[in-house]
Amino acid sequence: MKSIRNAVLLAATLAACASELPELTQRTVFDASAGEVEVTVCGDGFVRSAGRRVPLEAIVLELRQRTRAMKKDELARFVVHLHAEPQAPRSAAAARATEDIERLLRELDIMDVGQARVL
Repeated sequence: MKSIRNAVLLAATLAACASELPELTQRTVFDASAGEVEVTVCGDGFVRSAGRRVPLEAIVLELRQRTRAMKKDELARFVVHLHAEPQAPRSAAAARATEDIERLLRELDIMDVGQARVL
């Protein structure tokens, strides 16, 4: 009798955990109806975007110019996806890529871009 009660308790516990699982695995949905940009950080002070390789400063300037022309509600619906090229762990390039992504995130915050995603 005691083992049946334990089995029921275990099943109830697992069922409770399983019901929470979909909430934990849901992905954030981004509204890119005002546009989106993909930026890949190279780890050497350059980025790739729209098939071009440009200095980090150039993409920051382009994003500033683009976002200044947007209304506040458009900024909330504009998405920037940030990627980093694979780098050797603890290498100078990996450290630089991390710094560059952090810089881009700070700049996007200043620009009031509402949606940025680091992949």
